[in-house]
Amino acid sequence: MNNKNKRVLIVSVVATLLIVGVAVFVLRDWLFRGVSEQFVRETTQVDRSSDTYKQYALMTGEMYDRMFIANMITHHQGAVDMAKMALENAKHQELKDLAEAIILAQEKEITSMTAWQKKWGYPSTEGDTMMDHSSMGMMHSMDSMNAELAGRTGDTFDKAFLEQMITHHQSAIDMAAPGEKNAEHQELKDLTNVIVTNQTKE
Repeated sequence: MNNKNKRVLIVSVVATLLIVGVAVFVLRDWLFRGVSEQFVRETTQVDRSSDTYKQYALMTGEMYDRMFIANMITHHQGAVDMAKMALENAKHQELKDLAEAIILAQEKEITSMTAWQKKWGYPSTEGDTMMDHSSMGMMHSMDSMNAELAGRTGDTFDKAFLEQMITHHQSAIDMAAPGEKNAEHQELKDLTNVIVTNQTKE
């Protein structure tokens, strides 16, 4: 892996640890109704029973790489959009700091994955070129998460943001878990391994 890709992965790992670490700390401190530490622990493990995991486990080689990149770009953009909402609406500075880290890391990875699409001859995620059922489902999922945050402010926003981001975080783990075995390109194997290894440690 070249130095540029290593820097991207390091930034991604830092943001990942912030997401889970801040979530656990804040949820423990605030004792939000209906959100427990057990919930946080459960959403940082690979869920092999999830539909997302099963879908990606069936893909191998170029099919896995193409779909993972296309949908992870959309997935990352959803995180960026939610983080930008947090910069405006979050009450706690910890979440604003977290949002800035998410934006930095996710935008860097979007840039890398977009470059891989071009390098490997895959259709671009931009525009309507990747609007198959899987991509449309991912987009609808991100839109739904954003809708959950719309109109909220203060503690109400912060609680909803953490819940949505933890769920978002879980889906990334389930998408990435089959990658070490199923991905064709080493860059994807490295990226998915980093996502799973570092996120499940928390």
